[in-house]
Amino acid sequence: MELENENLDTTPATDSVETGASNQATMAVTDPFVGATLRFESDSLDQHGYTSLWSIAAATMGDDLLLTRTLASRLLGFLCKHQCDLVLTSSADAEYLDQWYDRDPSILNDWTPKSERVDVLAQHAHVPASATLTFLKKKKFNPTSTYSPKRADRVTWFKDHWSIG
Repeated sequence: MELENENLDTTPATDSVETGASNQATMAVTDPFVGATLRFESDSLDQHGYTSLWSIAAATMGDDLLLTRTLASRLLGFLCKHQCDLVLTSSADAEYLDQWYDRDPSILNDWTPKSERVDVLAQHAHVPASATLTFLKKKKFNPTSTYSPKRADRVTWFKDHWSIG
C-alpha cells in the first residue's frame, strides 16, 4: 500500500531575483511549501490508522523543525477554521491540554511558526491519516497559506470537536 497518499494540486513555482548589474546572474528562491505533497510515514500509524498532525507535517517537510512547525501551524489553523471533527486525543492528553489552557490560554491562541505551543498541540492531535489527507484535499488546503481562526473558534474547536478516546 502506497502511503505517500493524496497529492495536493499545487504547482511548483520559482521566483528569480536578479543580482548586481548583470542580468545574467540570477538566484532561484523557492518556497518549500509550494508543491508540497502531504504525506505520512507508515511507522507513525497506530493500529487504527491514526497519526499525529505533527507526524504528517514532519513527514511532509523532511523533519526540518521550523518547516514542520510552520506546516503544523497551518494545518491546525485550517482544520480549526473548518471545525474539523477528525481529531482524536487520549483522555490523559486532553486533561494535560486542559490544564495547560487553564494555566496559559496561549496554547490555543499562539499558533505562530515561532511558538513551541504548536508542537505540543500538533503532537497531541491524532487524526485518521488517510481520511485527513482526503479532507484537506476536498476542502482545498493550501500549504502556502496561513490560516488564522478567531480565538473563540479555537476554543470551540478544541472543546467541542476534538474526540477523546
